[in-house]
Amino acid sequence: MCKDFDFRVLGPLEVGHGKRLVQLPAGRLRVLLSCLVMSPNEVVSSDTLIDRLWADTPVERARGALHTCVRRLRRLLCPELVQTRPGGYALAVSIDRVDLLRFRDLVRRSEAAGDGSGEKLVLLREALALRRGDPFADVASPWLDREVVPRLNEEWLSAQMCRIDLEMAAGRHHELIPELRELTAAHPLHEASWQRLILALHRCGRRAEALEAYQQVLAILRDELALDPSDELRELLRSILDGGAAPSPSGGAGEQEPVAATIVHPAVDPLVQSPPIRPQQLPPGIPCFTGRTKELVTLDGLLPVEGGQSARKSAIAVVDGAAGAGKTTLAVHWAHRVRDRFPDGQLYADLRGYGVGAPAEPTAVLEMFLQALGVPAQQIPPELDGRSALLRSTLADRRVLVLLDNARDSAQVRPLLPGSHCLALVTSRRQLHGLSVRQGAYRISLDCLSVEESVTLLAGVLGEERIAAEPDTAVQLAGLCAHMPLALALAAERIQLLSGPGDRTGPGAGHSVPMHDLVAELAVERNRLDVLSVGDDETAAVRGVFSWSYDALDTAAAGAFRVLGLHPGPDIGTEAAAVLIGAGTDRTRRLLEGLAERGLLERTSRYRYRFHDLMRLYAAELAEAEESERTRLAALHRVLSWYMHTAYAAVRILNPGHQHRPPDPPEEGCEPVAFSSYEEALRWCETERANLMAAVRLAFEVGEYTIAWRLPTVLWGFFNLRKHWGDWIGSHRVGLVSARAQGGRYGEASVLTGIAPAR
Repeated sequence: MCKDFDFRVLGPLEVGHGKRLVQLPAGRLRVLLSCLVMSPNEVVSSDTLIDRLWADTPVERARGALHTCVRRLRRLLCPELVQTRPGGYALAVSIDRVDLLRFRDLVRRSEAAGDGSGEKLVLLREALALRRGDPFADVASPWLDREVVPRLNEEWLSAQMCRIDLEMAAGRHHELIPELRELTAAHPLHEASWQRLILALHRCGRRAEALEAYQQVLAILRDELALDPSDELRELLRSILDGGAAPSPSGGAGEQEPVAATIVHPAVDPLVQSPPIRPQQLPPGIPCFTGRTKELVTLDGLLPVEGGQSARKSAIAVVDGAAGAGKTTLAVHWAHRVRDRFPDGQLYADLRGYGVGAPAEPTAVLEMFLQALGVPAQQIPPELDGRSALLRSTLADRRVLVLLDNARDSAQVRPLLPGSHCLALVTSRRQLHGLSVRQGAYRISLDCLSVEESVTLLAGVLGEERIAAEPDTAVQLAGLCAHMPLALALAAERIQLLSGPGDRTGPGAGHSVPMHDLVAELAVERNRLDVLSVGDDETAAVRGVFSWSYDALDTAAAGAFRVLGLHPGPDIGTEAAAVLIGAGTDRTRRLLEGLAERGLLERTSRYRYRFHDLMRLYAAELAEAEESERTRLAALHRVLSWYMHTAYAAVRILNPGHQHRPPDPPEEGCEPVAFSSYEEALRWCETERANLMAAVRLAFEVGEYTIAWRLPTVLWGFFNLRKHWGDWIGSHRVGLVSARAQGGRYGEASVLTGIAPAR
């Protein structure tokens, strides 16, 4: 019964029941099981599961959707396996039923075994034999790719190194050489594997091949990371050149000790520097900033003084608070106020911790920062640790303000922190205690505004005359808005919108809608103003306030607003919006400008727009509620197809010599952009890169498997040109799962061919 289930994650995710495999459908059920099996017999909270399952596409009533997924998983497995516990769920399973747990147990037992008994080597061989491929190879999950798979691969490599050291100590150098060549080919940046290959070759008397292998790793490290080999590798080279570590006549180790089984992390070469660049990335502030005097004084106390030290001896400040509390507004306002104290520039990134789409990957943010600081793309390491170290080295002895907005957790922020002389300002809905404990960050928690500050904020939008005419009503309105900045601003905008454009000539103009009318509306429609209620769904806390602005839209603008909520990426251009909405470009531009003027959409640059994260959730909920499934899927198909065909058009210019089977001709309404130059095509790929990656994931989620595997392969020429390793590998992994789900051998072969150069 329930005891007969086996869980295998060291390769494609498999569940065995007796002699058969349980058929697990692709999608969220696999991610749910992955979350539970990674914490066996431990409670995984419902909030954690929701974050990991709906990172790309939020679902209305997420807790109910989670319950549905759990019920489906129980039907596939056994009800007693997936247990409901206080606060979440747990997978009840014994250690011998999960291959990862058996692997770790065998490694622990090998560490306790005596070196000379032979048991240590036997246990390591048994542990390593459990691996069938990359962990969770067929589970598409940003959480797994970011937090789990790299750690499991490191565990496997560390165990491999220990086993290889024991084999070398036993004199099996000849037998190890082919295996070590495979390891260095699969993990070309893993210096420990190269170290053992070079040593094995030398001990077998193949000194010339050992020196050739050293030159290979030297070229790889310098070309890919702009680094020199580690001290251990250089010492090994000197020993070989000096005649040390001589092989015994039998090819054994002689008196030489085996290499220590540790993972070698290359250090950044401080000599490889780009000319200093002063980035100025702060977003614009608001003209009528109000209040927060105490918090501004606190932030001023963190400013560096003579010698580069801050008054509080902390280089990190975290501003936390509820959704709509004004965290970003405060951070941006203060950053502009003190930017002259950071003469070497300001860096900014929206980490997208809360909202539609996956949170920003630290590797991608680091790449953006390094490029903004002038580091050439070919010198940017592919892995997270290398990029983080290079950022700290690049910022050494420079005074830069780094604003990290909308962080999800401490783990997302930690690799992005600069070193000394710089100041990092972080905003988040969570209280990032981990940064306080480990990095000494100073926390500033935002509460609601005072009554006076709330009324002043209303006056900044409505005008002093309007507030003076109805002072008591203004206080009532502020109270009904819970003195929350976002709710106050939206309420004031509601009054302005209902006044009509003919009544508005400036702040305070147009008195056709008195404030007490809005106060009366709020008093009746408590169910629509979720911001005034106590609840645990902070993403919907201001749904009622958003609905006021939405209700003032005409039919066409309201429809555009809803459909835009389906877009998967962080922002959208006019052309993509036109395809998604199903309207002409000129008409779409007017709709987008109208939404931006009403504060429902933010203009990020010419012809590019984005939602505030809460506004995006609200638009997506409206699309779910008011658009039919057929309409939603048709809109998504159009925009996903458009991204694929436009990417193909761009890459044909970027890499005209690459032979690639073209996708089927675009459907009506999905005509791609026609590029006139190489620079224009490259600029489009870079601008849309985040959207293209989100499109791959969304295509897989909605079952558009052809687009999900074709789009990554189409982008091969761009990836190969710009070396965006994380996107290259991540998109092809999703594409591989999609091709296999579709069952087409050509698609699978295309993806495997495309990912090979990046592995």
